[in-house]
Order: sequence, then C-alpha cells, then structure tokens
Amino acid sequence: MKKTVTRFLLSVLCGVWLAPPGMAQPLAFQDSPFGFHPASIGQIPAPFSAAQDIGVRWHRPPVYAFWSLVQPDRTRSTYDWSVYDAQYGLVPAGINILANVDVEPKRNPGGYSLAGSYLPVDTAAYQAFVRAVVERYDGDGVNDMPGLTVPIRYWQVSNEISNQLSGFSELQRITYTAIKDACPDCYVVIGGVGGMPANYPGNFNGVYLPILQALAGRSMDIFDFHWYGNATGDYDKMDEALAVVRAGLQQTGFGSVPIWVTEMGTYSGDPADDRFIWPFQTEAEQAGDLLKRFVHPLALGVGKIFPAFGLKEGFKQDDGYFDHTGLIYDGQGSNDLGLGIKKLGYYAYKKMTELLEGADWNNIQTVRESGDVYVYKFTRNGTPVYVAWWDYFNDPAYTPGKTMPVTLTGLPGNTALVTEAVPRFSTGAEVTDYATAFRQQTLAVTGGTVTLALGESPVFVEGPVVSLRVNGSSHVTVTVADPVTVDYSIRGGQGREFFLALDAPAMGRPWSFLNATGQWVPLPANLNDVTSFTTAPADGDYTLYTGTVPAGAYSLCLGYDTLSNGRLNLDAAVYDCVETTVR
Repeated sequence: MKKTVTRFLLSVLCGVWLAPPGMAQPLAFQDSPFGFHPASIGQIPAPFSAAQDIGVRWHRPPVYAFWSLVQPDRTRSTYDWSVYDAQYGLVPAGINILANVDVEPKRNPGGYSLAGSYLPVDTAAYQAFVRAVVERYDGDGVNDMPGLTVPIRYWQVSNEISNQLSGFSELQRITYTAIKDACPDCYVVIGGVGGMPANYPGNFNGVYLPILQALAGRSMDIFDFHWYGNATGDYDKMDEALAVVRAGLQQTGFGSVPIWVTEMGTYSGDPADDRFIWPFQTEAEQAGDLLKRFVHPLALGVGKIFPAFGLKEGFKQDDGYFDHTGLIYDGQGSNDLGLGIKKLGYYAYKKMTELLEGADWNNIQTVRESGDVYVYKFTRNGTPVYVAWWDYFNDPAYTPGKTMPVTLTGLPGNTALVTEAVPRFSTGAEVTDYATAFRQQTLAVTGGTVTLALGESPVFVEGPVVSLRVNGSSHVTVTVADPVTVDYSIRGGQGREFFLALDAPAMGRPWSFLNATGQWVPLPANLNDVTSFTTAPADGDYTLYTGTVPAGAYSLCLGYDTLSNGRLNLDAAVYDCVETTVR
C-alpha cells in the first residue's frame, strides 16, 4: 500500500526519496522549466524570498566555479570553498541549481589558461579541481559540503564561447570526463550560444558547429542557447535559430540531446547601449513578452528557460540593456521607480507559474500560430489550460482598444475563466493586492466552444479546475506558521463526486481519505477503491479548514471525478495537491 501511495504522490507532488550514501537523490521539481539567472537578489538573510514567491524552480548562480578562485596557489593542493559554500549553501529547498564551471574568468585571466586558449595550463590539476567541486556539491553523502540543502546535478562548461580563443572542444571534453568521474548521474551542459537575434545562424555555424563536429556526439548532455531582443516580435524569431541549432546537432551526433535556454529576456525602459538602439518599452510590454518567451520555446520543445540578468536589476551598472531586464528595480539608472519596487513582469511570472507549474511538459499542443495569433494548450492535473495572445504590434492599423476575436474548441464544462497575464496597471508599483491585480472574465462555453477577444495582454483560459491554497499560497510546497487556513477554488465540478485525502502524521493520521459518513479511512492499495465524501459545490472560492494544527509535515489532495461511478477514477479526475510544513 505504501508503495502505491508513494508512487502516486511522487508523480503529483514531486517529492523526494532518501537514497543511501553514494547514490544521488532525485531533485524536487526537476522537470520544471521555470528558472532565473540568477534567482537570488542579494538580500541577506533571505536572498531567494522573491524567487520563492513567484515560483522560480531553477537558479543559475552569478559566480562561476573557477579553478583560479578555488585553488589560488597552484603549488599547494588545498582548496578554498568559502565563496561557493556561501553561494550554493544559501539556495533553499525547492530551487535547483545549474552551476557554471571554468578555468578562470576569460575577461581577467591570471595564468591558469594557456595563452589564447580555453585550455588550462595543467590539465591534471584542473580535472582534479573539477572532480573536487562536483563531489563537494553533489549531495551523495560523500565528502559533501556540510549543511548543503540543494545538491548540484547540472554543470555548465564556461559560457558564450568565442572564436577569439582556441581549444574549447577539448575543454568541454576534459571537464565532462572529470564531472562524470565524480558524479555519473550529473548532467553536463555546453556553454551557451550568445543571444541577440541578429546574425544568430552565422554565429552558431561559425563558432559552435566546428565545436560540435570535434565532439562528434560525445561529452555533452544538454545544449544551451541564449535569446534576447525586443518585446515586439523578437521572441518569434527563435524558430529560425532553433531550426539551425537542431540541424547542427543532428549532423554532429547530438540529435537527441535536450535544448535549454539559460539566458533569455527583454527590457523595460530606455537602455543606454552603444552597440544597439533599443526603443523605450513599457513594463507591460516586457511582462507580456516574458510569458511569450516561455510558452513559445516550451511548445518548440525547449526544456528549461532562465530569464537574465537577473531577477533584480543591476548587472554592469552602465544603464545598458542588461541593467533593464530584471523584474525588480535596483534604484539605479534611468526609468527606475525605486529600490525594491516590483515590475509588472514580476507578477506576470508569478501568475504564469501559478497556472502552469506541474503541467505535462511533454504534451504541449500548438493550437494556432497564424495571423499573428498564438494559442497553446497545456494539461495540468488532468485539466486544460490555454495560453493565447495576439501580436497586435504587427497590425499597421492597430489603435489602443482594438481586439482580435479567437475561437477555442474542445473545452469541457459550461464556463471558461479568462485571466489576463499582465496586471491591469501601468507599473508594478501600482499593484497593492496580487489577488485582484489581473482582469478576469467568465465566458459561457457552448458545445465545447468559446470565443475570446484578445487585446494587448496575453491570456490564460481555464476550464474545470480545483486549486488549493494554504494561508493564501497556491504553490505545490509551502511552509506556513500556525494557525492554518486551507481554501480552494473550483470550477466545472458542481454535482460531481468530491474526494479528499490527507496525510497528517503529526495528528496521528497517516494517508487516509474522507468517506461519505465523515470518517477517515486508510488509503487502500488500489486508489480506485477510494470513495467520495460529498458532491462538489458550485463554481467559487471556499474555505476547507481554518484553525490550529500541530507542527509538522502535511499533504492534502482535493478533487472531483468527471466519471461518476462511486469510485475514484484518476484518469478522469480534476484535482490539486499541496505539501505543507507547519512551523
């Protein structure tokens, strides 16, 4: 029975099992595509509080693991881990790490690399460093950093390779070998292709294709490319670049490797940049483009996406492009509304993860990509979530307020909830209540069909849904302080069989379900033997429980069944689950 329940929960809640020393534990939210480079904002003692708030699940740290920093004296076989213990040790559970490893900073070399080359002056010593850094942070229980919370299983070799230096393919090979020596379960990502749309195919073919040819299908587990630009259509140019990348991977033996985008973004404001002319963009334009830069690549098969640089503004401090791409103002430069003020993109990212986290990432359907209209269908907890937008800026006759009608078909239920993806304000500074910041409307569904009027903001369209919240948080895992309030929203389930399951060891109640007589019954080995406790209510928001509970870990699942036969049918269930730690 425990194995059956555990298997069910693992698939739903992304929980982790405890592995013996020397064996890697699975990462929580390993399949999530939602990253940031970096996700930290520098506020001690909680540098990841904003990332946790908006649902970031992957962090690419700002300081690479450089051999030159860890072993400052090559004549001594001692390592200084202080910088990286601090950097990696602050990452909280629920946020995974993609770490970069390299010989030394290429802009400020200090004698650790051969002249004009990516290669180290001492291959054996460099590989020993790589094995040591990977071993220290892999979380396998052997020579690990004391107190490490999040193990590192993904390592990227250098970044944005240049043809001004030689030897990168050999650096990739020797680094890959050393990483796998220390951690066979770790994944190795090649340094990403630089990311402005202009002449992207030429850059890939001129710099990366020869590297891939030299590697010949070996020494790389994941390919990475970067994609920046404006908020008025550059996201859509990724199709051409991705086609070139995939063709190159295919002809060099890497046709099956996953593709990530570990740097992506656009800006708000008016950057001062000597290389490019960037017109002024509003916070709303940046926010809407942010969603497109996730959804469109995901539909093209990209595995993970990291906006950069970073969650909080401030990179080169020159008021350039990358000082405007963050989602929280840093109080510096032009168009800045004040230190710590969150942009509209901050709330748009949060809404995106709230509605899409836990989707079946291998089953994203492209419904429409024509006439400047884009519609994609995600499936989350058995229910459809559509994302739709209109690239109104391509319409020469566009005037504010104009809309584009779009019809969706195949929707279940009688109503659809349409939520704009960008808050209904000019700036994030105007958002005082996240819960009411987004325009919503409920539309009638007739014969599975609904017609939308798309404007400037992308929208989410939801059919039947169950959504749990613990003390106001709708994330899959949450830590709260007593007392506890559990609320839920429901749509499309009225009159359906309603199911509730709870794991509350602190209350002496291991996994059980509530039956129609109000009794808690241990979960059976066959979950199809679970029965309902009542029928689901009308569409709306409800409170399931409010009160005090003992400190401890709790898990809760609530849902309704679209196939009414007195038993739980998982394949026909609409449900949500949450894990809560009560302090």
